Amino acid sequence: MTTGGGGADMSRLGLRQVPMILMYHGVEDVAWDPHGLCVTPARFAEQLAWLADQGLRGVSMAELVDAMRAGRERGLVGITFDDGYVNVLENAVPELVRRGFTATTFILSGLLGKVSEWEDMKPRWPLMTAGQVVEVAAAGMEIGSHTATHPYLRGIAAGQLKAEVSGSKSDLSELTGRPVRGFAYPYGKQDAAARRAAADAGYDYACAVETPPADLGIMALPRITFSQRDDARRMAVKKAFFRSYTAALGTRRMLSYNPAAQAVKQRLTALARRG
Repeated sequence: MTTGGGGADMSRLGLRQVPMILMYHGVEDVAWDPHGLCVTPARFAEQLAWLADQGLRGVSMAELVDAMRAGRERGLVGITFDDGYVNVLENAVPELVRRGFTATTFILSGLLGKVSEWEDMKPRWPLMTAGQVVEVAAAGMEIGSHTATHPYLRGIAAGQLKAEVSGSKSDLSELTGRPVRGFAYPYGKQDAAARRAAADAGYDYACAVETPPADLGIMALPRITFSQRDDARRMAVKKAFFRSYTAALGTRRMLSYNPAAQAVKQRLTALARRG
């Protein structure tokens, strides 16, 4: 595993060591958003203002990881965007720059200039072109990889896994002329093989969503989704309880793939139906 300059070993992290990392997708007023992926520009500005009011500064994952290794992460919050929608460049980047914040945008290297057409993704929104990705980087934002084509990585063939994870890194590095340090698992889901592939590809860190507590580490950093519903009150709750929420999500994921736990669940469901 690369370390991006040395410092503390973060291959494994305890729950108390997990930083607060926000996960966004799009920032735009949209007529139809069945998956709740977009926040409006006004709500996004409110959320950044709330962070600032709490004495927090939004930063890219590269800056956050470096600060963690140096023991200087206090007061920092990671801000991330998955998929690379054009509206992030149009609506999120200007507000981030205005606030003096940075963020990481995880890009699909094989879908530049196309639309979000992967499984169950409706409506389909435009993705950044190569030139727009470079523009985001020039604005001071970090560019990370989100694979080439947004597949589920858990359980896919080894050759496809390597192509999606390693290929995207090299393509984006060539595009931006900068090292690509970060990776985000599509759908936020990963397993040991996916984590190993990210480490073998030379990524410095990787972001997930649902991470079992035993898997927490630099290659499986959990994130909290921020949505249109998150006003100041909800943000305060998420800030106070994000580690508990991380543990609950991770435990649920772990149990969902445990045969014994699934057998118990099926028995309880059967008993409940009989009753």
